[in-house]
Amino acid sequence: MRDSKRMIETALNAIETLGLPWSYMTFRSGTFEDRDGNEHEVVPPFVVYYGAGQNKLSADDTHYWSEDIYNLEYYFKEKSSTNEKGIEAAILDAGFQFEKSEDEYLEDEDVFVIYYYLN
Repeated sequence: MRDSKRMIETALNAIETLGLPWSYMTFRSGTFEDRDGNEHEVVPPFVVYYGAGQNKLSADDTHYWSEDIYNLEYYFKEKSSTNEKGIEAAILDAGFQFEKSEDEYLEDEDVFVIYYYLN
């Protein structure tokens, strides 16, 4: 059985080494703290992640296992294949497979996003 919580933490630590801030769901204060404890304003590019349910295996009234499902969203103003490849390598190195969306433009926020569905 996979430990998807440990896997997502591994992926996020690798993403942070790319210089991309990350947060669960949203950056509530509009700032983030880097590894050195310095506070910065959140501007793209950045990553958010969130829980997306659970995979379960049950049979004959017995629960055998479950694992959490996570998704990542990569927000950016300028296309960077380096960032995308780094995010994808972090996801794969952590033990996940993924589906990747096309680039989507969010007009209200004047930003692009790519959705990564981890499995």
